[in-house]
Amino acid sequence: MRKFMTNYFLLLLLLCTFISCSESSETKNDSGANNSGGDTGTEPVNPDPIPIGGGGGGYGGGGCTGTTSDGVGDGYAIHQFSLVLAGHQSWLPGTYGNSMAQETMPTIQESSLIFKSDSKLQVRLKVNSQPYPTTGETYCYGRNTNLASDPYPYTKLRFRVHLRDIKCDNPNSSNPNNCDSAFYLGNRYRTQYIEPVSVNSCSNIIDVGSMRNQTQWGTVVEVEDVKADSTCQANGSYCPAEKIVRTGSCWHMTMQISTDYTQSF
Repeated sequence: MRKFMTNYFLLLLLLCTFISCSESSETKNDSGANNSGGDTGTEPVNPDPIPIGGGGGGYGGGGCTGTTSDGVGDGYAIHQFSLVLAGHQSWLPGTYGNSMAQETMPTIQESSLIFKSDSKLQVRLKVNSQPYPTTGETYCYGRNTNLASDPYPYTKLRFRVHLRDIKCDNPNSSNPNNCDSAFYLGNRYRTQYIEPVSVNSCSNIIDVGSMRNQTQWGTVVEVEDVKADSTCQANGSYCPAEKIVRTGSCWHMTMQISTDYTQSF
């Protein structure tokens, strides 16, 4: 009887050890997968975005006017962009042939000067009231003019931000700030998911200074996957911002940027 009990406990111990090793191996594989990505293999990508607080009555980071008067301290005025785009469109610096895109998105070369900073790089976004264009009116870049705008304007937005490094394959030998082969953007990395921000409120400050790669030409921020609460307001119940803004509608935010050379928030 004693021999049987000894064998039984040895078998139970071996079984527990096997299960523990299997779980440890699975955890290690999942962790390794989260650190892969980038166009060169050196840019970390997080498939599960980091959630950042939203704003305004439980949604957002508090008050800001969305103007340069929000800057404090020494330095140039904080940089600002007015983001006015249709649903399913991303805000991303680049070269665009469309005049509406050019009005809201800078070129990559312009961004290399605006976003460039040795240490401090902070971004904040204010959600503005939803534009209400009529059927047939373009109003914002990428809008489907055959569709009517949302019957209920959004009261809050949630969205994702990504970092994109500015790159150049052939820098100018006389002026390294110029690129003879044309600037381009690297892959997305360090994705952050911004929780709902109410209209006329600001997101929390998104501090990306320590997250970005150290590059000669700077790192820009991309805003995409903009979701709103427009489509669920008719049901009169809990209404999260879970649906991407429709292609027939526009969204509007103000981006503020603080660097080593500007005032602080």
